[in-house]
Amino acid sequence: MTTESAWVAGAPGTRRVLASMALAAFMAVLTGTTVTSTLGALGAELGAPISGIVWVTVVYLVAASASVPLVGWLSARWGPARLLQAALVGFALSSLLCGFAWDLPSLVVFRAVQGLSGGLLEPAAIAVVGMVAPADSLGRVMGLVSLVINVGPVAGPLIGGALVGAGAWPWIFWLNVPLAGLVALGAWRLVPGTRSTGERAAVDVRGLLLLPPGFVLLLLGLNRAGAGSGAVTVGVCVVLGLALLAGYARHALLAPAPLLDVRLLRIPSFAAALGVMSAVGLVMYTQLTVLPALDPAGRACPVAVLGLGLMISMTLSGRVSDRTGPRILVRGGALVTAATAVLVLAGHGRWPAGAVLGVVFLLGLGFGAVAAPTFAGLYRVLPRESIAQGTAALFIVVQLFASAGVTLVGFLTAASADPVGTAYAVVAVAALTVAGAARLLPGRPVPVP
Repeated sequence: MTTESAWVAGAPGTRRVLASMALAAFMAVLTGTTVTSTLGALGAELGAPISGIVWVTVVYLVAASASVPLVGWLSARWGPARLLQAALVGFALSSLLCGFAWDLPSLVVFRAVQGLSGGLLEPAAIAVVGMVAPADSLGRVMGLVSLVINVGPVAGPLIGGALVGAGAWPWIFWLNVPLAGLVALGAWRLVPGTRSTGERAAVDVRGLLLLPPGFVLLLLGLNRAGAGSGAVTVGVCVVLGLALLAGYARHALLAPAPLLDVRLLRIPSFAAALGVMSAVGLVMYTQLTVLPALDPAGRACPVAVLGLGLMISMTLSGRVSDRTGPRILVRGGALVTAATAVLVLAGHGRWPAGAVLGVVFLLGLGFGAVAAPTFAGLYRVLPRESIAQGTAALFIVVQLFASAGVTLVGFLTAASADPVGTAYAVVAVAALTVAGAARLLPGRPVPVP
């Protein structure tokens, strides 16, 4: 019996772990989309202006960004299973506190605590998936996990709107408590390969002082640029952030056990996968920010249509990549994404709304064939002991370029007569760049004996 057939037919424990990990990642995404889509209503409930309530989202992103670089080190020190359990406990308790917030300052403080655990939750869950999934089923597994995760952007606004409309806004946060309990129950006994080896990872003090602050400053600078903050504030954050990250890169090349091992970039396929996922972050968040402008009467509809295309494509392309490898799928998906982005650019404002939404659906189909196979291919080229490090690097570049996408849309809205068209021109260029980089991704996998 092959590894894949064994997993499909007779490994209920492994399947339960994988389902739990998908739910953990979904929970982190759902919280972000639910809260972000209800900021105006939350502000009304707490008596806060929109300029103040946005910090409920900003502080979460910044706190999560600070904890992501710690994933590799904490995984080595505790093991991915214990790290996941700690993140679940922290996320559940902080969600409980958020629901009991009595004013804006208290909610911002509790959201910062939630961000610290939420930043660990999704990468830790994905790292466990990469470790427990059979090598010849990685594409299929990652496709299914991506399918679950991408329900978040569709369901989040609907759930948030319903809860706020019913006067039950605390349940936006309290819903995480039973979900975290389900995940913890399903992942109570992880397979032996995901446990810590018992070795105590050395503390990379210099790395802790350079990488997380540098990443947070750069991300904060990009976010503040998108919010229209002053050039001095943005410039100071970006310059200091880049200086700290440059110092970390030099340190990591020399240190025996760095916080995040940049030497993994010497693996061409891994470097190419990070480049592709950078484009995924840029393209995804550029679209999530600009899509509501395509249909002002039904603002959630374009996002839901894109999400539907993504869910279908990620599931199918992940399964196919187990046989073909990511290279051909990523190249084809990127070309479809570029072509449909050009159609959106040409048709928005001229074609009927239904025709434009149909093109957005096709774009989601193409774009999903980029993300899921790249994700799966990442774990085929890394040594098992480097999976947590690679996952942290992946989430770092996605968050950075996602912030760049939001910033880009903010700039285009202020400076361009046609921000939607210009944004989709950027999407088309990014997709063509991915099509070129796809040649460095792994080809057809070698069959497992």
